[in-house]
Amino acid sequence: MVLADAGLVLAGIVLVFFGAALSVYAVALVGFLIGAGGAYVVAPTVLGAVGSSGFVSLAVAVAVGGLLGAALAYVALSVATSVPAFVVGAYLGLYVVTPLFTGGGPIRYLVAVLGGIAGAVVGFTLTKFALMFVTSFVGAALASGSLSAAALRTAREGPTLEPLLFDPLSTTPVLGAELPLFGALFGLGLLAQLGLFRLGWVARLATVLPGIGDVFGEGERS
Repeated sequence: MVLADAGLVLAGIVLVFFGAALSVYAVALVGFLIGAGGAYVVAPTVLGAVGSSGFVSLAVAVAVGGLLGAALAYVALSVATSVPAFVVGAYLGLYVVTPLFTGGGPIRYLVAVLGGIAGAVVGFTLTKFALMFVTSFVGAALASGSLSAAALRTAREGPTLEPLLFDPLSTTPVLGAELPLFGALFGLGLLAQLGLFRLGWVARLATVLPGIGDVFGEGERS
């Protein structure tokens, strides 16, 4: 579990500060994490139904799920960006927008869906900015521990998605103090990634890593 948490935190840091700049690589990483995480949660139920179990079967299922998620993300870049954008928009609608005008109830799910649709539209039409937002959000969730290996394990035992839901406005204990770690990393990620574009680092990366311009078009290479 320690190694798994360390890997998730490392992936989160990469996404927070370099997500949009890495374009197709970040999209593939997000796709891999979603695919592998989903496979990890549902694999025991599916494998049990077909009479297969054990660590090897689970590892294969996670690997296949991750690779499938990465492949689908790579071949459908705009769609791949709009899907996590929908998830992020729904999260914000559920945990940030809804508490501003209601205490809860069924209306919060409608707000979550509307927030998700808005996020998906932005993700499809404004890919660069959506990718900055999505990778900062997902990366901050991983790097802050809001999405951890323990949460995935609890979700798998259900199976249920409840352990994977977190409040973006919550605080995290750091050295005895309660800090908005997720929010701080999310904000830093947006600023850092915007700075990479402003300072021309994305164009420099495009000369080293093939495919960087695939998400943003050739204009980002100049």
